[in-house]
Amino acid sequence: MVGTSEGIQPGVEGLLERVVDGDLLTHHVGGKGTFATPAMIGLMEMTSHRSVERLLPEGHTTVGYEVHVRHLAPTAPGHTITVTSSLIEVKGNKLYFEVECREGEMLLGSGIHKRAIVPSTF
Repeated sequence: MVGTSEGIQPGVEGLLERVVDGDLLTHHVGGKGTFATPAMIGLMEMTSHRSVERLLPEGHTTVGYEVHVRHLAPTAPGHTITVTSSLIEVKGNKLYFEVECREGEMLLGSGIHKRAIVPSTF
């Protein structure tokens, strides 16, 4: 059984601030490392899910199924990044988000992330 998006409307927004450290770094580039693309995408997914979590029907969750993101600029360890999500479209159990990651005014990454509402137990 697929979940329902009843009551979830475009315009829902999410926000997450995080210091770039630990598991968010990739070290294969040398030095102290830099903000990893997979980490940025993971934070975008988390921000999108958390923005709608409270609106989901009981016994349901969301799962990501598509990501189209460009990582545009590096970020050094210790810097604070802000991830935002904005729900732009709802089609049945499918949720479409615009996502961004910034360090201050500098755009680090942006794109589209798609999630589906599904039962939380399979």
